[in-house]
Amino acid sequence: MIGAPGPRPVPSGLGARIIAFLSIALVPLGLVAYYQTAELERETQARAQLSLVALAESATTGERRLLAQATGAAQALGTIDAVVEGARAQCDAYVTDFREKTETYSFVGVFSTAGQTLCSSSRKPFDLKKYPEILTALKVAQPALLREEHAAISGVPVVAVMHPFFDGGELKGHVLLSIPAENLRIADELEAVSDELEDVVIFNSRGQVLSASSGSAEFGRLLPKSIGLGSLSQDPVASFFAESADGETRVYAVAPLIPGRAWSLGIWPGDSTPARSVAPDRLAISLPFLMWVASVIVAYLAVNRLVIRHIRTLRYQMRSFARDRRVPAQSTAADMALELRDMENDFLHMASSIMQDEAQLENSLREKTILLKEVHHRVKNNLQLISSIMNMQIRNSDNEETRLVLKRLQERIRGLATIHRNLYQAGDLGHVDARDLLRELIEQTSIGQRTGCKIELETDLAPVELYPDQAVPLSLLTAEALTNADKYMEPGADGVFRVGVCLERRAGREIRLEVSNSAGDIPAPPDPRGGLGTRLMRAFATQLGGSLEQAQEDGIYRVRVDFQTADFKPEVVDY
Repeated sequence: MIGAPGPRPVPSGLGARIIAFLSIALVPLGLVAYYQTAELERETQARAQLSLVALAESATTGERRLLAQATGAAQALGTIDAVVEGARAQCDAYVTDFREKTETYSFVGVFSTAGQTLCSSSRKPFDLKKYPEILTALKVAQPALLREEHAAISGVPVVAVMHPFFDGGELKGHVLLSIPAENLRIADELEAVSDELEDVVIFNSRGQVLSASSGSAEFGRLLPKSIGLGSLSQDPVASFFAESADGETRVYAVAPLIPGRAWSLGIWPGDSTPARSVAPDRLAISLPFLMWVASVIVAYLAVNRLVIRHIRTLRYQMRSFARDRRVPAQSTAADMALELRDMENDFLHMASSIMQDEAQLENSLREKTILLKEVHHRVKNNLQLISSIMNMQIRNSDNEETRLVLKRLQERIRGLATIHRNLYQAGDLGHVDARDLLRELIEQTSIGQRTGCKIELETDLAPVELYPDQAVPLSLLTAEALTNADKYMEPGADGVFRVGVCLERRAGREIRLEVSNSAGDIPAPPDPRGGLGTRLMRAFATQLGGSLEQAQEDGIYRVRVDFQTADFKPEVVDY
């Protein structure tokens, strides 16, 4: 069995076309799979983001509760009549008693929109000019959360919880509660929430950090480098990756603590488990494409193994049969499909039948060739016999004119015999080498047999292959021209008789035959159509498909014929 190489798809091959059609067929499935995978990935990321938000929110549960209580307390204090009406003594007593009983706040005070102290737990007014952010917040009828690094009363960092109060719908001022910043640091809850959580930062709507579980010395390097906290309070994004101030990539989650006033920011390392859960899964996104590629490859390999490989083997068997004419051995592949096996069996039967038919045709052709050569041989022998009989008649004839006529007729018969001898001696009966044929004709002519005369015979014969239909009239024309040359040639100025025969190839398929001889004045023939020799040469030239030209110039008489080599045309026999 002739082996076939492995899979090697080419642009116009069956394998490449199968890949193209499978790719087109699998594109809708791939798009559906990609869409579903993308949707699942987005849902998974959303859930992971919500999980991080929940973790950030859980880490600040105590802080959120404390801020919510302070906001509620400030709102409740703003509804007391002593506060609203500005009764200083009663207000001081009330807020002082409130601070002492709660023990959560370092300061409780009531301020007007102009920054005047209406009452306070310290029972004395103090100047707010050192706290411009508080002064600004007093003029706005909105709750606020602010951080002050140096409180006027305690001297320590505090978070100011401010809530407006009104009198008859008019803004009168704010109730301010100061919470020591240390009370908002609930670092012990971080490990309980997530052991990979680096820090939790609480910030207000202005982007001011209210508290951080790692302390003011640490959280600065962990915050996003190019994203302000103020923008995070307005951005709906729950979690994101960003480069921190120390150059590391971290994941951040934003959770609202006090709606519109405070948010918590959870910070995790970029290689932590929460970060991996939020990061897009590239493998999942590329899985449909990988499945598409794998499906195309598997389908191609299957088609190659079941079909293309056997077709390639069958092709090599055909090539081997066409080249060597040997019937190849049948394939023994067990995985060959039934249709391909039937195709191979049909090819082997066809090849065997062709071999038998060719053998029969070759035997028949050999027999016909032998018979045809035998015919040519017998015709040659018969013509030679006729030539011998005519030779006897020439010797027995006393009339010189009769002997001359018989001799010229004998030369024509010898020319025919020469053609038939060349045909049965040739290996290919369909072609005759005109050069060899004309050379034998020249050798058997009587030119050069004159006694006491110096004769020069020049030949220039090119190899030209002709079909017998053209070789016969060419040889007869040459023989007739040589007979005329022998009859009419005269010596030249130097006393030498000259005869020339030229057969040459010209442009395309054109062939030229020229026979020349030195001659004197040639008498005009009695018949205007020319003598017998001229009429015969004209007839042979017509059979060749050419035209006869005769001319005498400078003592040289030339006979010239130009013709085209013709293709073989089998004779049509009508029965």
